[in-house]
Amino acid sequence: MATHRFNGILFLLCAFCLLTFTAYADSNWHGKRPKGIQNWLNHGGDLRNRRYANKETKISPTTVSKLSLKWKFYAGKDITATPAIFNGTLYFPSWNGYIYAIKESDGSLVWEKNLQELTGLNATGFVPKVNWTVSRSTPTIADDLLIIGIYGPAVVIAVERSTGKLVWSTQLDSHAAGLITMSGTYYKGLVNHL
Repeated sequence: MATHRFNGILFLLCAFCLLTFTAYADSNWHGKRPKGIQNWLNHGGDLRNRRYANKETKISPTTVSKLSLKWKFYAGKDITATPAIFNGTLYFPSWNGYIYAIKESDGSLVWEKNLQELTGLNATGFVPKVNWTVSRSTPTIADDLLIIGIYGPAVVIAVERSTGKLVWSTQLDSHAAGLITMSGTYYKGLVNHL
C-alpha cells in the first residue's frame, strides 16, 4: 500500500514539474530580447536561434499585401545563407565565392571580398560544378569581427567587420572531404562552428 502511495506522489510531483517547465518555456519562447535591438547577429538572430524579430511591426497578415520592393542587390549568383545584420549593414556569402557587406537602407555595396583571394584556399572539387572557394554559413558577428565558415576545406576565418580584411584563419578538419555546412554562434568570446 505504501508503494502505491509513493508512486502516486512521485507521479504528481513529476506532472507538476513538467507542467511548470512547459508553462515557463512557453512564456519565454520569444525571450527577453531588448525592444531596441534590431541586429541579427547570426543565422538564428540570437543565441537561442529564435528567428524572431520582436521589434517588427510593419509585416503582418494585414500588411503583407501592401509591401513593395525597396531595393535590389545582384550578388553574382544565389546567396547561400541567411544574412547577418549589424548597425544597418547586411553580411552574407554568395555562390560566386564572395562575401558581401551592403547597406540595409538602400542596398549599396560597402565592401566585397573574394574568399579564395582572401584566404589563399583552393576549394576546386569540393562542390560539384563550383570551382571556387565558397561559404554556406551565415557570418557570425563577434564584436568587430565576422566569423565565417568556409564550406570546403573546413576552415573558419575572421575578417574585420568594417573592411573585410582577413584577421585570422583556422582549419577545423584536415580530412580532404571536411566541410562546414552550419553557421556558427558567438558567445562572450567563444565561437561554436560545429
